[in-house]
Amino acid sequence: MEIDKVTHYPFKDELLCFLKREIPLHSVYVVSIYKQKEKQKIYLSPSCANPQLVITYTLLLVSYKPVSKRLGNLMNELYHKMQRRCEVYPITYSLSSVKKKMNAGNNFLARIMSQTDCMYKENEILSGFQNFKPSYHRVVYERIESHWKNRMARARYLLSIVDVDFKEDYTAKLATIHHALEQICLGLLYVFWEFSPHHYALSYLLYLCGHFTDLPQRIFPQTTYGLQRQFYMLCNAHHIMQFKAQNEFSEQDGFKAHHYK
Repeated sequence: MEIDKVTHYPFKDELLCFLKREIPLHSVYVVSIYKQKEKQKIYLSPSCANPQLVITYTLLLVSYKPVSKRLGNLMNELYHKMQRRCEVYPITYSLSSVKKKMNAGNNFLARIMSQTDCMYKENEILSGFQNFKPSYHRVVYERIESHWKNRMARARYLLSIVDVDFKEDYTAKLATIHHALEQICLGLLYVFWEFSPHHYALSYLLYLCGHFTDLPQRIFPQTTYGLQRQFYMLCNAHHIMQFKAQNEFSEQDGFKAHHYK
């Protein structure tokens, strides 16, 4: 059963076809959609205008069984299958997990069920949860506050040791900054969404945080090659440190990433 309210979903058929082939799909909820039309300007004749629509989705994917494929691999495969015209940032839950969490009172899922459009659903099993309201009990606020304080305490500690213990190992320095940023993002996601993600790639976490704050775009603009490289270093330094013994980054790289502008 396919649901269309007001919003038109570009590449919907191709997207659902891919998702159904890759995971045992039950339903899809649209958290956000970003449409961008890329148009090449050609000044040398003969010219051919070929504008291309690029779509970025944030989707809650509910599957009959837990998704076995790594989320990063699923995102990359979908992006290339859609010929780079459609990028998806998925949030995945199994159907049994959604029902269990909703019955226990999960504010994140309650907001999605009541506020977002359902692009696709196989049946009405989850329809009864659409009228569930988030809980604002004092215990909820205390849990959020505790979560935030713990995440920020970790982030502060990691940042405090960067200049003390890693003066010459710039790869380790960047990896430590990477993990500090992870903690900050995880804290923000819990404060604003009460959401604890299953996928921890820094670029993914920053993208999700961009739904409720413009700080990721302001702090990490990628308008030039140099800024893109610095962002790449921060997102991948922990992997580079795991797989390569040599120092991959220079002192200048470490300084620029540490004082990202």
